[in-house]
Amino acid sequence: MTQQSNTRKATLAALCACVIFGFSFMASRIAMAHTTPNMLLSLRFVAALLIMSLLMLFGAGRLKLKGKPLGRFLLLGLCQPVIYFIGESNGIKFTNSSFSGIMIALIPVITALLSAVLLHEQLKLKRMIWILCSLTGVVLISLTQEGGAIQFKGILFLLLADLAAAMFTILSRSLSDDFTPFERTYVIMLMGSLFFTGFAVVEEGDNYAAALRAAVTDPNVLLPVLYLSVLSSVVAFFCQNYAATYLRAAQVVTFTNITPIVSVLAGTLLLGEPFSLIHIPGIVLILLGVYMVNRNE
Repeated sequence: MTQQSNTRKATLAALCACVIFGFSFMASRIAMAHTTPNMLLSLRFVAALLIMSLLMLFGAGRLKLKGKPLGRFLLLGLCQPVIYFIGESNGIKFTNSSFSGIMIALIPVITALLSAVLLHEQLKLKRMIWILCSLTGVVLISLTQEGGAIQFKGILFLLLADLAAAMFTILSRSLSDDFTPFERTYVIMLMGSLFFTGFAVVEEGDNYAAALRAAVTDPNVLLPVLYLSVLSSVVAFFCQNYAATYLRAAQVVTFTNITPIVSVLAGTLLLGEPFSLIHIPGIVLILLGVYMVNRNE
């Protein structure tokens, strides 16, 4: 009964994370009209790290690392968010939204294959069919987005993002016996803060202080940062790490294909972006695939 309850809560956590991530695209688009991607990511993860540190200060979370496998722990934080965001942002830059959406949707497929090898999770044909069903839905949604040149280096960057996301889920799953969801989430915020703040400092150079001041005093940046740090970083990554504790790696990442549904609906309802009829079968296939992957466990 306890296992059933944990599975149910983990499934809800994975779904919650993907819904939050879906709205993060809208928040990022608003903020990046007023600051650079690296400055936005720096503010996002620094704020998230401060929040988690305050939670520890008031006893809502603990960080106990002595005698634990710190190498894989740090690799977890390097895969997500550092390597993933580098791959995704450059992949989108050198391809287009349609192609990058399809490539990112390959994450559940790659995770299922890698988890079978690295975690010895059983790779059922039925599960792969429903994962591919969900992937087909993402392809249909992506077909309505703008075109553009696709460069080979863009493909390589997107493959890097795919591998980083897959390895993050696998590492989170394999480290679940040694590190709590809070500890795994903390290292994500720590690594994101260090790397993206470093990138922002190098990018801005002598103008860094002025660019930082302009960003934190602009409500068009500050409000999205609050969403991205509190919900899309602390809450969503905690939910994802919690889900990885009780669900198979392939199950957890299948939920990521729900993110484009939320992103499309948020863009349509809140930003007035166009909604195409082809989105409807795409949404149905994604939801059907996610449901069946988890129903057959």
